Amino acid sequence: MRYFYVDPSAVEGALAVIEGAEAAHARHVLRLSRGSEVGLVDGCGFEYRAVIDRMLPGRIELQIREKIPAAGIPSLRLGLAQGWLKEKKMDRLVRTLSELGVARLIPLVCERAVVKPAAGRDAFRFERWRRIAVEALKQCRRGVLLEIGEGLRFDRLLAAETAWEARILFWEEASEPLSAADVRGGEVTSALAVLGPEGGFSREEAERAAAAGFLLRRLGPRVLRAETAAAAAAALLQHLAGDLGATPKRS
Repeated sequence: MRYFYVDPSAVEGALAVIEGAEAAHARHVLRLSRGSEVGLVDGCGFEYRAVIDRMLPGRIELQIREKIPAAGIPSLRLGLAQGWLKEKKMDRLVRTLSELGVARLIPLVCERAVVKPAAGRDAFRFERWRRIAVEALKQCRRGVLLEIGEGLRFDRLLAAETAWEARILFWEEASEPLSAADVRGGEVTSALAVLGPEGGFSREEAERAAAAGFLLRRLGPRVLRAETAAAAAAALLQHLAGDLGATPKRS
């Protein structure tokens, strides 16, 4: 079954509407027609089984047959702050983190970041990342759309992101590796992972994070590319929380 993204505001009772690129793809690429059965995902935790009722220019109206809770929502609410990467790397990372079930991505401005926020380009970048996140949502049926937060400077992140139960900064010079104890054996319900840009974190940044209450951890004996490190950290934390290949600790 083909899946499409539907804005939650476009669902009313047993009726749903898809517009724009989603409608064009259904009509012109997939050649769907009245009576075709499709799946819808709203990015807010629900999926729908629906049938196309009317096909209009730039708009498709559907009759909803069934509404069900999405099955792909992780037990751990995981945020990931990533030192700003070059554009294609960041694009790939948005897709990967979406597939892994990361809840929130925060682009991070660090001391050694190669790429910096640019007036006039940031709106385009964030819109492109959202489109990538929507495509990943449909592909992996994760249930909830990846939230992409505004870019933050490093010190602002340390001061503002205090609500997470576990806060971990990954640094290649940290003395300890990540362990189950860092997420209380999988009992935490939220965690924030912070990863550096291509040049990594400076010692001063790591020390400021530790002073702000972040755990400093390493990912292993090998030095990973920035985008690889982010995916590895997300997968490890999801595994420790019981979402990837392990039995959940929570009932």
